[in-house]
Amino acid sequence: MDTNFRIIWFEDVDEWYNTLSRRLKRYIGSKNFKIIIDRVKDSYDFDINRYNIQNYDLLVIDYELEKKFIDGIEHPTYGHQIIKVIREGKFYNDVLFYSSHGFNIILNVMKEEGLQGVFIADRNNEEFINTAKALVDKAVRRSENLVNIRGIVMDNTSGFDNKIRDIISIIWPYLKEGEEKIVNDIKRKILDDNKKTAEKLVKNYSIINAKNIDQLLNERDFSAYRQARLLGWCINSNIELKRVFKDIFSKHLKIDTGEGDIPFFENYKKDIISFRNALAHVKDAPDGMGECYIGEIDGKSVKFDEELCNKIRGNLIIYESILDEMYQYIEENM
Repeated sequence: MDTNFRIIWFEDVDEWYNTLSRRLKRYIGSKNFKIIIDRVKDSYDFDINRYNIQNYDLLVIDYELEKKFIDGIEHPTYGHQIIKVIREGKFYNDVLFYSSHGFNIILNVMKEEGLQGVFIADRNNEEFINTAKALVDKAVRRSENLVNIRGIVMDNTSGFDNKIRDIISIIWPYLKEGEEKIVNDIKRKILDDNKKTAEKLVKNYSIINAKNIDQLLNERDFSAYRQARLLGWCINSNIELKRVFKDIFSKHLKIDTGEGDIPFFENYKKDIISFRNALAHVKDAPDGMGECYIGEIDGKSVKFDEELCNKIRGNLIIYESILDEMYQYIEENM
């Protein structure tokens, strides 16, 4: 599982689907996941090969599905037929099997068909939602281990690195009078960080301009930390970019920067880079109390638990939106 929670949902009645899915989306969103639902409305000729069933975190299936009339003969489709096809395909995802006909109907069907690993519920709103929530919680707990969260963070931040480089590369030629100041800041800050690295980069990039900015961004020594700081300088050096990006930044982080600079780097370092660095070096070993800590951030020990996982997912989703909207603006306007 990544920051997406994927569901395949077999339901032919729009009213039921819209009502139930809306409530479930809200609950999954509260866990800081983006929800992806693939709805199968016409399931009469369901082809399992069209779907990557193994990628779904939950399968939601109604008992009584679509009826087809062929040559005047009714051909009903039932949910247990779908479940049987899925199980015969060797897919063992959690299944929520529900019906408006009541609990006993589907319980009997389950016994007759010998289906395993299936959770059942009445389509009554509260019973369905409570069971669905329990299955969501189960899937989320399964995903909240150190190895998986580390993988999610590394995968997402790798994408952020690429997006940051692309944004800088596109906007660099438009910086004009701000370019010289940024170049001087690059050299000064790198010198503060690491003299040996600075000497190498300053020697190879005595002049930094639109012709070699991509090469600099791809230097191994020009880390994600430095790239994020450079992006912060860039967006604050252009009046129009600063105006547009301030709105994007404020919308997602609920921060009012007033007339000041956009604190992109400071927040990105706090919300993304600090957790990325901590997770990259921590070992999956609990302390003497059975608890796991990922190290210290801002001088405080950070415990690896459900609350931290929720916070990390939320941060990843927020900065994915911020960078996507930044990129979309410059791609359309520059």
